[in-house]
Amino acid sequence: MNKQSSLEPHMYSAELTLLLELLQSESAASSSIEVTSRTASSLDWKEFVALAHHHRVYPTIQAQCAEHPLLPEQVKQWLTQKYNRNAFTMLQLSGQMQRLSALLGERGIRALQLKGPVLAKLLYGDLSRRTSKDLDVLVPMEQAQQAEELLLELGYVKTQSVPRTTHNWRWRYNHESYTDERTGVEIELHWRLNGDAGKEQGFEELWSRRQTLAFGGTDVHMLGMEDLLIYLAVHGARHAWFRLRWLVDIDRLTRSNLDWSLLRQLTRQYRCEHIVGQALLLSASWLHTPIHAEMEHWTEHARSHELAVRVLPFITNRVNLCPEPETEALAKPYRAYQYALKTSGQKALFWVRKLAPDDWDMQTLPLPKGLYFLYYPLHPFLLLYRRMQRRTALQREVEQ
Repeated sequence: MNKQSSLEPHMYSAELTLLLELLQSESAASSSIEVTSRTASSLDWKEFVALAHHHRVYPTIQAQCAEHPLLPEQVKQWLTQKYNRNAFTMLQLSGQMQRLSALLGERGIRALQLKGPVLAKLLYGDLSRRTSKDLDVLVPMEQAQQAEELLLELGYVKTQSVPRTTHNWRWRYNHESYTDERTGVEIELHWRLNGDAGKEQGFEELWSRRQTLAFGGTDVHMLGMEDLLIYLAVHGARHAWFRLRWLVDIDRLTRSNLDWSLLRQLTRQYRCEHIVGQALLLSASWLHTPIHAEMEHWTEHARSHELAVRVLPFITNRVNLCPEPETEALAKPYRAYQYALKTSGQKALFWVRKLAPDDWDMQTLPLPKGLYFLYYPLHPFLLLYRRMQRRTALQREVEQ
């Protein structure tokens, strides 16, 4: 058995099977969906709807389902309602994105849209065919303060901030969140792509390879194709690919015109070959993404295969890992997987941080600056206290 076939889901429900068939045929621009009257009557359509919602792929499959004669009318109506609601949300996000992009440009602040409407337009050709809950905007680190001031002027309120008690907080974290309370639109303002202080493409490099899309007369900049694939692969990997939507993005992107030699250079330079390999293996196994010779550099690595196998339970069991795993039983394998994703340098940095006081210690037990030295002996106890708090919170969620 080859590596790819060993990743293909053999023990999954009929509802997930249908969902995958819809996604596969939609990606391949084919409408050949094998749904017979016998299988249609045996399906749990509530479970199918729940899966489509959980994996955030209902707008992608809506057109196919709406035209299929054997799907129940209730399912078609639900998909149509969700599709229409998502279309409104994406139009709203698009409007805010255009406005923000124009104002940032007027102030000389360069900005790259990471996902949201630009990704929907680029990969799906239609804003309404992909879901998004917010806008992710990347600006140069030195202009993050200016971008924040603009958001506050526009009426956005900071709803998620990072601890700023240490001097290197901008390297340890990568974004803060802001919400327009009038519209509900949320913006994540990024100054780094990732928040673990690992090696990644710098803003100048990303800007030099940017691509530009036109939205209602406004030029909006986004990551270049190869940088986008790396970013989406890293994002999906960090979340253990628990939503199929992220794999659909990878499938769409790999079917487009990519510079594979440049991608190979970038993944080697930024030490993410195993993550891109994992993404390609999963996309090929679950969505039948074609794997050609240029992709084998990533897919033949044993580590890519090992990481792909690790996430299968998170995909098939309909779990939620964001922002935290739902249970402690789920949190343990998820933490082990997160550790396995790290490079050797990231693992070393992880243990250095584990053993040293951090921002959360200072939040948990505020001390006068003259007593900061006490955080070193107290750190293990505060770490244990936070772990117990997390377990208690997870248990409460389960019981509710």
